[in-house]
Amino acid sequence: MRKVLLSAIALILVGCSSAQPLAVDLSPSAERGLKIAQQSGCASCHGSDFGGGTGPTWQGIIGTTVAFKGGASGVVDREYLIESIKYPDEQKRVGYSVVMPYNNLTDEQISEIVDYIEALSN
Repeated sequence: MRKVLLSAIALILVGCSSAQPLAVDLSPSAERGLKIAQQSGCASCHGSDFGGGTGPTWQGIIGTTVAFKGGASGVVDREYLIESIKYPDEQKRVGYSVVMPYNNLTDEQISEIVDYIEALSN
């Protein structure tokens, strides 16, 4: 019984940790953006493969229309992403109750993260 339980736990842990960022052709800037996003905790809400979780997916998000609390909507583009990372409580997305925390990222780091998000939509 104990051996079966340990095997089940091992399979669960492997399943939880196996998600990796998508293998896409990344520019040097997008590669830096991926590393910054991983080190800054973005993956804890947006998913270890950035496929979503308590926060929205980054995969294929460029060009999509999203709804905001209060009835407005907008198209996800570079400007929207930069503003959302810099000022996370300005436009709250419908369907997500957790507000993204403020961060200490520089403009360059934010730009590189957005380069990575854009690469996930190509």
